[in-house]
Amino acid sequence: MNRALFSRSVQASKQRRVLVALGGIRFESASPYKKKYYVDPDPQIGDYPNLPQQFYEDRPQRGWWDRQNRRNFGEPVPEQMEVLNMWAPTQYWSPGWKMVGKMWAGFIVTLGTVYFVISKARAERPYVRAFYPYGGLKDELGGVPTRTMASSIEEASLSVAKK
Repeated sequence: MNRALFSRSVQASKQRRVLVALGGIRFESASPYKKKYYVDPDPQIGDYPNLPQQFYEDRPQRGWWDRQNRRNFGEPVPEQMEVLNMWAPTQYWSPGWKMVGKMWAGFIVTLGTVYFVISKARAERPYVRAFYPYGGLKDELGGVPTRTMASSIEEASLSVAKK
């Protein structure tokens, strides 16, 4: 009897080597597109149920024995329980580019509308701005004349030369 078991295991190991040499085992689905919760057959789990990978967060909120984790008593635990349960990081839903473009357009239109309304609804100043003749009396009071960059450099070089 031991010989029969040994010969079967040798034959199985030869078959495994051939499959590995050919690129491993490939599973093909009947349809070209996978269903939402498609499950690949897994030969390593034995008789344990091969459950779909469905996030517990996607399940309805009510109707569960354990409300917090959204599970029923005696329900089989999936292989990836730590990734699929309610304590796993929240799934991130990313909107498409069309929706993002609409959101940006809405934001810019709203911002422009608010700016326009505020600019039109702003009250006028209750006073008249002061007007000073001759450039605000700068020349009359001995103010500094307008300088250029060249004149500033020239004045700085003269002050350094004097010292």
